[in-house]
Amino acid sequence: MEKCIDYIEDSLAGIPDDGTLYRYKRKVLEEMDARADEITHAGLKDDQVMTDLLCSEYPDLKSGFQKFAEEDRLKRRARTRRKAILIGTPLYVLLLVALYLAVSFLTGHWAQTWLIIVGGIFLLVLFLSGIGVKKLCTMRRLFHPIARVLIAIDVMLVAVYVFLFCLMLFDPPHIWVVLIGGVIALLIADAVFAAVTRQKLAIINYLIYIPAGSALLYVILGGIHAVPWSPGWMIVLLGVLADILVAAGVMINNSRYIYKQEVEDVWNEG
Repeated sequence: MEKCIDYIEDSLAGIPDDGTLYRYKRKVLEEMDARADEITHAGLKDDQVMTDLLCSEYPDLKSGFQKFAEEDRLKRRARTRRKAILIGTPLYVLLLVALYLAVSFLTGHWAQTWLIIVGGIFLLVLFLSGIGVKKLCTMRRLFHPIARVLIAIDVMLVAVYVFLFCLMLFDPPHIWVVLIGGVIALLIADAVFAAVTRQKLAIINYLIYIPAGSALLYVILGGIHAVPWSPGWMIVLLGVLADILVAAGVMINNSRYIYKQEVEDVWNEG
């Protein structure tokens, strides 16, 4: 294997080594060694031919090292992130409790300061959920429904906290609209996610969400007396009309695409 070692050293000469290069050289050499055992068992005994064959299987070690270094950098970053989360989470919770106790003792408003704990926990959940959604989006589409559930939970957590915050500190009338508004925001967030990730049959989501969102908007506007209940119901009718227009637009676009494909097929056959 001495000639293989010389080939590796010569091919990677001049590259500064911060430890990554050494690991890459060792990885390549171990792969070559395992490959040499396979070739030997297959009946090849000529050392020179074996060396030439092994080296030919690694024609561009520098490009291979660049890829290996990038993957190694991402792995080290992921390990650092996991360590930071494992260490930072309990420290964050301790700091949160300390802040809650300090504010509570200084102000005496124990009936309201519990919002600090709830808000802090919700913020931590949102942070961890955001990391999870980002990771799931880089994986197969099979995991996208899980990401959509996490996004829905995040939106509703924000809505619930805004509801509790306003209720405990201000107690405004019609505060319930925050929760219904949260559901509308959930539908919008899910529709945006479906569009950005190019989910199959995302149009079905839109056709469901548009009338549902318009119905919820009608309830909010009617409940706070921004519009009368009648003829405010026309908001729902407009939502259904928008649904029909969206469906018609998709059908027209699909028919044009099909026609274009048919024309291209006929042209190619001709």
